[in-house]
Formats: sequence, structure tokens, C-alpha cells
Amino acid sequence: MMKNRLESLDILRGFDMFFIFLPDPAPCVVIAFLAMFGLGDCAVARQFEHCAWNGLRFYDLIFPLFLFISGVTWPFSLAAQRARGASTAAISWKIVRRAFLLFLLGAMVQTKIDGVQEFGILSFEWDHFRVWSVIGRIGLAWGAAAFLSIFLGIRARVGVAAAILLAMWLVMRFAVAPGAPAGVDPVAEPQWMWASWFGKTYLTTRHVGGEGAVATVTMVATAMFGVFAGEILRGLKAAPTRKALQLLAYGAGLVVAGVIVATAFGRWSMPVNKPVWSSSFALVSGGISAALLALFYWIVDVKGWRRWGFFFKVIGMNAITIYVLVRTVLPYEYEKAYFFGGVSKFLSPAVAEFVAQAGLIALGWMLLHYMYKKGIFLRV
Repeated sequence: MMKNRLESLDILRGFDMFFIFLPDPAPCVVIAFLAMFGLGDCAVARQFEHCAWNGLRFYDLIFPLFLFISGVTWPFSLAAQRARGASTAAISWKIVRRAFLLFLLGAMVQTKIDGVQEFGILSFEWDHFRVWSVIGRIGLAWGAAAFLSIFLGIRARVGVAAAILLAMWLVMRFAVAPGAPAGVDPVAEPQWMWASWFGKTYLTTRHVGGEGAVATVTMVATAMFGVFAGEILRGLKAAPTRKALQLLAYGAGLVVAGVIVATAFGRWSMPVNKPVWSSSFALVSGGISAALLALFYWIVDVKGWRRWGFFFKVIGMNAITIYVLVRTVLPYEYEKAYFFGGVSKFLSPAVAEFVAQAGLIALGWMLLHYMYKKGIFLRV
């Protein structure tokens, strides 16, 4: 494990992964829990579903938070490699290898999108192959942010992040697909958004929505926000409490900037939108991620209150392992039927769903706990 490893990062990563522990089409376990009491459609439950287009819910933060955390860890990893005498070429090769492996792992995942089964790369079902997976895009965005950090100084990287956000703001807000009616608003009528058209037409299969290749460009900025946060935490001069406050202020600044982009420019404004990973979404989600990191860092690493987070830490130490396993060799529907198909006959559908989900999470957690106790931490 990393020397002087920040336990708060593992706990926050595990907290994030908990909400997507099981693959689609399983609803979030929180929804399953509320559904037992007839609250599956309440306001709280809706926070654990994605917004269909513009807007922001808690569940929309899961992906960007994981990407943000991957950026946070990079300054620590880079410093450790430099301390061991690794050359820039060796570090660069490691970045390329990790980005490629993450993309490959993501390509092996099978899931459902809008009711359509997307197959992994091993199925050779190219019409239903999901090119731009969650893990794959994390690999590419993190890789780009990592490369920038070893070749550019902080001011240059801030400029690059700002340029990405500005460019993608203009592309998402004003560029329209060929054949679009004159004066069409691509935000109000997303079928005419150039980014979605280009991604569907040239960069992936016909079954994948707008969140794909073009959106990955904006994701680089999200990963960079995480790298900046990691550099705040690595600062040697500031006291730990001051670092937490710096992170909180940093997060607040990003959120304010995102709200300005989303609301302050009239028809030029770009709403907070996860499906296309708009610039305002990158800013707001990055800011909230920084605030969560500040909170977890202050609670766990500053105040030393750790015991409550052990459940999440076990998940966070092997987060990608469990994410891939339950989406490849441990399919949800099969495991659900095998372990809980019998007992489900005696329960109402809502209760049976929650019991199955909670039970499968418990089984997965026990596997991760065994790996944790044995010191097995799979890294890419």
C-alpha cells in the first residue's frame, strides 16, 4: 500500500462504490429499501436515479466522484515514483499501460442501457458493444490528466482545464448536427446536438446514448480537478485542518463557477447535464466531490474517527475489482436466483428485491473482506 496512505480516500471511494455495487438493471439498494415501505417513487428515492437530461441528483455524482478520486491519488503516486528514481519515460509508460488496461476492463463489462443489453468485447457482438464504458472513460480521462501533470506546471494546467471547459461549453451549447432546423436549440432538442450525433455516428455503436467519446473530453477536466485537490492534500506546509478548509473553499469555488455557467449567460448558458457531461456539470460535480473529500479527510485523517468507515474502506481498497467481477463473471440475475430465489417465494416482490440486493452486497463484501485480511489489493 501507498506510504502515508490517506484512509479517507479509501473510505470515500468505498462510499461511492457502495451505491453502484450491483450492476444494471438492479436499482440502487436505497431504492429497494424504500420500496419495501411503498416509497420507491418518493423524492428521496428519486435522488438515487439519474436525471434524464438537465438537472442534478445525488446519483449523478457517483461517476464524477470516482473519476475525481482517481485524480486525487495521482500526485501521491507520482511523488512515490519520483522518490524511487523513476524516469519521466517510465512514468509515462505506466500511465499509458494503466489507461489501456482500464479501457480494456471496461470493454469486458456487460450492462443494460435503456433496456438494451450491451455486450462485452469477448462476445464479438459489435452492434451491441459498449465502447465507452465507465471504467474505460475513467482510464482515458485520468491518463490525460496524469500526463499533463508531469509535463506542465500548475498555472499551465489550470489554463488547459479552463480551455477544455470553454471549448466544450461552446460545442455542447451551439454546435448542431447536420440537417438541424435553423435556429434550433440543441439543449432543448438534444437529438440535434452535434456532440451526440458525432459520437453515435462515428465513434460507437448505434445503441449507446450521447454520453460517450465527446463527453470524455470534459471528463479530463474532472480528473484534473481531482489532481488539483490531491496537490492541496500533498502540500507540506499547511496544517491538516487548513488543508480541509482549502479543499472546502476550492470545492465552493468550483460549484459557484458551475452555477454561473449554467444560469448567468441567458441563451449562452449551459445547464448542468450529466448525459453530455456539460462544463457546468463538470464544475458543479467537481466542487461537490472536493467538498466531500474535505469532509471525509477532516473526519477520518484529521480527527481520527475511523471505525465507522471500515465497511466502506474494505470496498474502497478493491473498488475496481468488485465493480468488474459483478459485471462479468458474477452476473446479478444469476446470483440473485441462485442464492435468494428460494426465500423470495415467501416474500413480497419489494421485500424479496431488497433481501436479494442486501444479501448479494453482503456476500461481495465478505469476499472483499477476505482479500483485505490477506493483503490482496488488485491494482491496474
